[in-house]
Amino acid sequence: MLGHLTWHTRILAHPLARTIVFVLGLAASCGDVPLVGKAPSVSVASQLKPLSQSYDIDIVIAARPFHLRTVRGVIAGTVAPDNEIEHFTQLFVSEFSLYPRPLVQRTRLTRVVFCSDLSVAGQSRRACPDSEARTLYLDANCGHYSLMYIRKVIHHEFFHIIDYLDDGSLYNDHGWSALNPPTMRYGDGGANAQHLRQASTLTDDYPGFLNRYSMTGIEEDKAEVFATLIVQPEYVTQRTDKDQVLAAKVTRMKDILRHFCPEACEALWENANAVDRTY
Repeated sequence: MLGHLTWHTRILAHPLARTIVFVLGLAASCGDVPLVGKAPSVSVASQLKPLSQSYDIDIVIAARPFHLRTVRGVIAGTVAPDNEIEHFTQLFVSEFSLYPRPLVQRTRLTRVVFCSDLSVAGQSRRACPDSEARTLYLDANCGHYSLMYIRKVIHHEFFHIIDYLDDGSLYNDHGWSALNPPTMRYGDGGANAQHLRQASTLTDDYPGFLNRYSMTGIEEDKAEVFATLIVQPEYVTQRTDKDQVLAAKVTRMKDILRHFCPEACEALWENANAVDRTY
């Protein structure tokens, strides 16, 4: 990483501002534009405050464009419109609340950032974890996207944090790879597949995989299984009834979570299965 990162935080005077951090400055190498947060509306704060307190994480809403250098490349974002923040907050709270507190604590996540026009190394992204800064960046502009897709993105990117901390590696898992047919070879990573249209659409066209995006890298395969188990568990059940490879991956995923946070894994699946997503 370029430069030494030092975090400075302070709470704005706000009737609901107690554990939510609204102003954040990042002192880093020359050329970076600090991330600065703003106080949310009363309705947004009333939703974020309980979540922030429950998980002991800071939730930051970008107040101006930022530009931060990381080992993954420059993470940049702009200000999301207030109406998008309102909409996204409801969605985020409903999804993130499914996580048992011990699971979030085990990830050591300390900060979530809401912004718009999120990009990593110049490439547009819907979300991005920065493990070094213990931060999860989320593009709050739901705009023209499917809400089911946005829900999955939150869980997909959160799992990348778990996946890295689980064994210190995102791109290698021999146990997982062994579940695939011997001739199967993953692509060159999700970052190189952002241009693929409908790559994240669930389909049974690829036996052993939930969609085309799952085939781009082992890290994406695992994250898609995790996210879909939470957001669309009934679809996973339908597929695993007929797909032994995918069924083995689901078993492996639950084993990974059981190893990572044994006191929370069963509660996670119970919480996910209890959500009515028939809408």
